[in-house]
Amino acid sequence: MRTVDYGDHADQVVDVWDNGSDTVAVLVHGGYWRVRYDRSYLVPFAEYLVAQGLSVVSLEYRRIGNGGEWPVIFEDVAAGVDKAVELFPGKRIVLVGHSAGGHLSLLAADRPGVAKVVAVGGLCDLARAHELGLSDNAVTLLLGGDLGRLAAADPMNQVPPPVPVTLLHGDADTHVPLELSQRYQEKSGAELVVLPGIGHFEPVEPGAAATVAAIRSN
Repeated sequence: MRTVDYGDHADQVVDVWDNGSDTVAVLVHGGYWRVRYDRSYLVPFAEYLVAQGLSVVSLEYRRIGNGGEWPVIFEDVAAGVDKAVELFPGKRIVLVGHSAGGHLSLLAADRPGVAKVVAVGGLCDLARAHELGLSDNAVTLLLGGDLGRLAAADPMNQVPPPVPVTLLHGDADTHVPLELSQRYQEKSGAELVVLPGIGHFEPVEPGAAATVAAIRSN
């Protein structure tokens, strides 16, 4: 593994595992956009994906609490995705976003070189997440208290998506309601795979065969 900068800030980096695969999984971590959650929890999953024959890029970005409020957070993710495409020219780039990373990955679906998005337990419907007050009103914090930014930050307003999208969501997820993926699927026509008895983190842990299958499928 090596770490590559895509900007001047300490959090503008990507970790890269290159095993020569034709498919590159670009991981975008979650944590309700807050600075106290970073990409480190996805390291075991990244190593698992490499063992399954995939190359991996794990993307870090500025978050709520260190200057990452909207739109900076998305500008970082877009730049990180562009760096992944640059590092793997001609490869099949699949964005794999977990939780808040699912939200950010859906918004980055139109970046040049992206072939597919897999949103895992994703915050796919920002307006509904705001209505529900999820994670102590994290959406309000993301938007810097300016709800006028909500429309531009909501993947529900950018459908149909420009590339194939697979939504993976456990029906036992207590962090992000399955309803958010269902609402996005209904509006966008994206593929939704409901994982029976599965919670929020299992689909991004070693052994998550459903996530590997989604990454590999067209």
